Amino acid sequence: MTRPPTSSSPSSEPLFTPAGIIPTEEQRNIQTCRARHVIAMANAGAAKTTTLALRIAESVTRGVWPESIVALTFSGEAARVLKARLVEIGLDEKLARRVRCTTFEEFAQQVLGAFEGGQAPFLASHDAVAPHVRAAVRKLQLENSMRRTPRELWLPEHNDQIFEFLTLAGQLKARLVKPGVEDGESIEERAGFLDLPESVFLLYCLMEAERAGYGDAPRWRAGFDATYDLACMLTSEDCAIELPAFRIVVVDELQDMNPASYAVLEHLLARGNAFFTGAGDFDQVIHRWAGADVNFIRTRFGQGWRSVESLPLTRTYRHGPVMALATAALKDKEVVSGRRHETRLQLETYATQRDGAGRVAACILDWTRRGGRPDACAVILRAPYQSIHIENALLEAGIGWRVEGLESYLLRSEILMLRGVIAFALEDYESIPGVEKRLQVLQALLFWQQFEWGADRRDDDALKTAAAQPELFDAFLKGKLLKPQTRADKKAAEMSGDEEMQSEFHFLEKLAQLRKSGHHHEANALANIRQAESETIDETPAQRSARVRLEQTLAMLRAAPPDELAHALLERAVGLLALKSVARQLFIAPSTAAMVSRSIDGFIDASRRNAMSLRDFAGWLRKAEVKASRLRASATVLLCTVEAAKGQEFESVMLPFLEDGAFPMTGCDPAEERNRFYVAVTRVRDELTLFVPETAPRVSPYVAAMKIDKARSRGSLQLDAQTGFQD
Repeated sequence: MTRPPTSSSPSSEPLFTPAGIIPTEEQRNIQTCRARHVIAMANAGAAKTTTLALRIAESVTRGVWPESIVALTFSGEAARVLKARLVEIGLDEKLARRVRCTTFEEFAQQVLGAFEGGQAPFLASHDAVAPHVRAAVRKLQLENSMRRTPRELWLPEHNDQIFEFLTLAGQLKARLVKPGVEDGESIEERAGFLDLPESVFLLYCLMEAERAGYGDAPRWRAGFDATYDLACMLTSEDCAIELPAFRIVVVDELQDMNPASYAVLEHLLARGNAFFTGAGDFDQVIHRWAGADVNFIRTRFGQGWRSVESLPLTRTYRHGPVMALATAALKDKEVVSGRRHETRLQLETYATQRDGAGRVAACILDWTRRGGRPDACAVILRAPYQSIHIENALLEAGIGWRVEGLESYLLRSEILMLRGVIAFALEDYESIPGVEKRLQVLQALLFWQQFEWGADRRDDDALKTAAAQPELFDAFLKGKLLKPQTRADKKAAEMSGDEEMQSEFHFLEKLAQLRKSGHHHEANALANIRQAESETIDETPAQRSARVRLEQTLAMLRAAPPDELAHALLERAVGLLALKSVARQLFIAPSTAAMVSRSIDGFIDASRRNAMSLRDFAGWLRKAEVKASRLRASATVLLCTVEAAKGQEFESVMLPFLEDGAFPMTGCDPAEERNRFYVAVTRVRDELTLFVPETAPRVSPYVAAMKIDKARSRGSLQLDAQTGFQD
């Protein structure tokens, strides 16, 4: 969005006087602006929510009925905070309760529920949607097999693949991509235009058709489906739905807007000829995965609106002058600190990533020694794979941690798979502690071995029994993973454990009836068919290749000298298993496969610690899990991704591995990467520590863009001036 701040529409004196705060001139300008469309372009920590509350309270004071005001947000917590803020600034609680504060999704659900005569069943998680994906996959496979020339289709089968597909489907809905093709357009052309594999677009179309059903209401909805469905209805040529009319529409966190929610907003504004006020920090656009991207904000948001006022909120109350000046330099915009307390900004250098992780742990210990609380400290990562070194360093330092936006590396499927291979090679199944962890290992092995194991068999009794009794691990290896799949196995894979038992019971019952009635030839023929099915190998080339690779890998590991170093063996194992190339087959998004590859590299590097043998490394992993679990029982630091940190603030923030290629990450949009960095550094209140490589050319360009030395000198002068004025 390139529209600069303007002030063409005059403001009047405010009628509402808030309690407990003295609004800045910028806030008063937004509170009283007469323009029909007001966009508050805010900095991080600039009291956006308070400013929107002032705007609402001003409208109510001027006689606007609270019921004719709606405030829309992108999270339930943001809606709750906005309503609470109305009361905090002094609006009568009874009046505040009458203002409708809700999320876009809840608003869409209510509108659709009234139109459809009730709420469609809601599926709250990917796990709940996954069975519908599997059903659609089976239907698409059947339809494809009946084509004169079947397509070559990649279709998701395992949980990780299904979750990845659902993420992509969510992106399509956020972009308001409707299923089907335009007149004269082929499926191939449409998929190419959307930069999608043909199979993904076909499955998306079928899933939406299955979800829609044939009645007036869909069969079910999942997260964001209500917003998408409402946007589709509003933008259709024969729109039959009518939105409620509001006089005032307010939106918080405008930067998270995507095409679907924007379509709802535009129709809502048109319905009531409403006045609009929205606040957002457009330098925080990092949710391209959810449909919000820089280009959409710049080129489409607010285009065609008349009487638009873009007003700044430059003053941040989150951090002090040094940080304000540093972020101003980073984003080339005005940022002013409203705090008289300084924010400490420091650089720490590291030689290697392991060394960098150790310095992070040392800085956390220093923070706690100086009285800082562990739970007020966050280590923010650009990517989940970076957590491996950090987690190991925290473990050795005795620091407990919790995670947001990522899984602990010991729980990632590629690492669980390798741990299973290690356990098989050593025949040490106790090295994987706990039934639940062993079950996860077995599931990961099935996934990475591309084993056909239907949805209903993922947690069946055979897996659970093997997980509960480690001595059965070897039987699982020989009886499942290393055994060529037969026709009988393939049939069983599509059944649940109970269905398989029932099928076996019916077979034996039918066999007995035939023999009892004297039809011995038919009974023998039936038994021969069953025997042939159990002996006839029916596996894909990929499955056979995976099975052979696993056999070769286990043979290599078992033949290795007991004292051979773990990292050397694991490097050979990863090569024999071809895990990095298999990842490119298993995951749709190239970025996911790249992350898996980096995660594997980090795991191997962890095995280099203390020059351990494979058996010692397996024991170290077990002890690490037990110790990590114990550490989590006390106060913990937060280990999270940038996306998970967005919207939060912490007393102390640490950003490790700030090197070119890692942050900004190679292959990613530079504008969005700069926004991610901005989000990360602006989470801080009191102390920000940036960890950079010793070699200057490798340092992230974003660190240089902050002009830290200049910010320190100018910020200190500003702070001294403020302190002197206060004295």
